[in-house]
Amino acid sequence: MYFKKLSIKTIFQKATLLFSVLLFSVNASAQKYGKNLVPNPSFEIHKGRSPILKNAVPWLNQGTVDYYLKPDRKDTSVFKGAHTGQCYAGLRFQANYKEYMYVPLLESLIKGNTYYFEMYVRLLEKSTVSVKQLGVYFSDSPFRVGMEFDQEGIVDSTYKKGISGTHGWIPITGEYLAVGGEKYIIIGNFRTVMKDDFVRKNKWEIFEMREAYYYVDDISVLKPKELISTKPEKKIAPTLPDKFLAGQVIQIKNVQFENGSAIITKGLSFRALDELVNTLNKYPFMEIKINGHTDNQGKEATNFKLSKERAKAVYTYLLTQGVINPMKYEGFGSSKPLVPNDTDDNKAKNRRVEFVIVKLQQ
Repeated sequence: MYFKKLSIKTIFQKATLLFSVLLFSVNASAQKYGKNLVPNPSFEIHKGRSPILKNAVPWLNQGTVDYYLKPDRKDTSVFKGAHTGQCYAGLRFQANYKEYMYVPLLESLIKGNTYYFEMYVRLLEKSTVSVKQLGVYFSDSPFRVGMEFDQEGIVDSTYKKGISGTHGWIPITGEYLAVGGEKYIIIGNFRTVMKDDFVRKNKWEIFEMREAYYYVDDISVLKPKELISTKPEKKIAPTLPDKFLAGQVIQIKNVQFENGSAIITKGLSFRALDELVNTLNKYPFMEIKINGHTDNQGKEATNFKLSKERAKAVYTYLLTQGVINPMKYEGFGSSKPLVPNDTDDNKAKNRRVEFVIVKLQQ
């Protein structure tokens, strides 16, 4: 075997060509995709010093997913620390144990549009095994124990020899064609039998505990710049203020319920509540109380019960969307009208759900 000696000119030409290809790829991606729909994508925002992922608002975890505000002591790699910034997460996989991390997106995905997913992972050097598959699952609901992961909802990278590389950061990327309505991403390993997805680092070690530990950072779900909506939605103007004060009472406009029921109607109601979700995610330490009100039709005991159930329905929706703000709810029946209940229009104004800012923390 011999090595062909390249001239400086040839090396420069090859380097220039490689740089041009990479630059073209980046520019093409930048032209095709726009806004990142993942909140707190690099985990830099946190509400305290807890080493559990849910500290990185609004991220949630199944299992004790680790959260690092500084480099992990167990990490001795030359790539030690976050991919970018200071903070990152850690997922653990064992034969009978696996962890997931999930988060509500800033907006639901639109049917027929292709989104671009990207995240960076790095295997802890001390791991005894690597896994063949890591990726993301696009879901219309948050993670729940026992949920099934349809193959159509998964974007992943699969390596028969395991995702390990040289213990540096490895990108997991792919495009996803939206079914429509996907609101969450769930990150992890989606194999049914975890041990079948392991690749041993040392094939001669038979009795060692098999565990793969991956650091995770910089997660993106990029929306296409030109969205194709098969069902145009009626746009609503922002209804919430940009700034808040303790004691402030704010009506949640456009939220409607089925007649005489606490069931939230679809359409504008959910878009209005999603606006509230996004606002609360920006102020994760703000404590609120959700109040329900009715008009004076019917018995007051029934009105009181209905108003409380409607306030609870809003409270529950916010929880399912990953809101972590301190919250409580209450019903007042018809005891606190905005205007006299003397016309149908006035009665409609009095049937409302609002929230009060109990405590405002920056």
